[in-house]
Amino acid sequence: MKETQFTTTTGFDAVDRAVAILKALERSESPLTLSMIAKEVGLGQPTSSRYLASLVGHGYVEKLEGGRYVLGIGLYILGRKALHRRDVRVVARPQLELLHAQYNETVSLALWINGEVVVVDCIEATQVLKQGATVGGQNPWHASSLGKAILAWLTPSEVRKLLPEEILVRFTANTLQTPDDLLAELPVIRERGFAVDDEESTIGGRCIGAAVLDASGRPIGAISVSGPISRLTSERVPATGEIVSSAALAISQALGFHASDND
Repeated sequence: MKETQFTTTTGFDAVDRAVAILKALERSESPLTLSMIAKEVGLGQPTSSRYLASLVGHGYVEKLEGGRYVLGIGLYILGRKALHRRDVRVVARPQLELLHAQYNETVSLALWINGEVVVVDCIEATQVLKQGATVGGQNPWHASSLGKAILAWLTPSEVRKLLPEEILVRFTANTLQTPDDLLAELPVIRERGFAVDDEESTIGGRCIGAAVLDASGRPIGAISVSGPISRLTSERVPATGEIVSSAALAISQALGFHASDND
């Protein structure tokens, strides 16, 4: 085969060729033969064979019986390490900025750390009347949208371990009073994709939050938009919740989450 595809591409080097082979295997729903790979990437079979041998040696491609090739376990290990080392705050920041630009309300990112819901990043509203947030501050599991959004993705037994008391701390008249009250609300939160703190932690304040999930579908934190009920009205909750949920999903996907893999 004449290798015209790569000889005319400026700067196309060995790495590019190896990546092209990996991409061809990624696109295919079934194992590929050497000739199929060579045709797909526009390389001769001898050249393709050399690159495949190197990729197999590194564990990034696996050669099956019958001479067909698939992506190797080495790529999975590499990807898991890359995801593990990503700073959630860096990944989430663009989404927080988009939410803040859209609503000019306080936007927060909290993580589940040592059994607590801890705010690790926030952008406060520039308006005089606003809901405040403090990096390092803890939110109550049962009375915050951040906490409830995370709990919605846990099992009832996990929820009870986090909230072992039969009577929950009451902050306002709207605060859920028992773990059973909370457990009854969690399936609704998970189904619609977001949680609401409706004056449950602070009178006059409303907060809408959605969970951030890791590659395995486990909750590691949540993001939220919070403001006074005069601006974040009950009529605006559904639409705002959808947008917050979409932002949380974008962060989760950047961390390796795929809904189809976790159904």
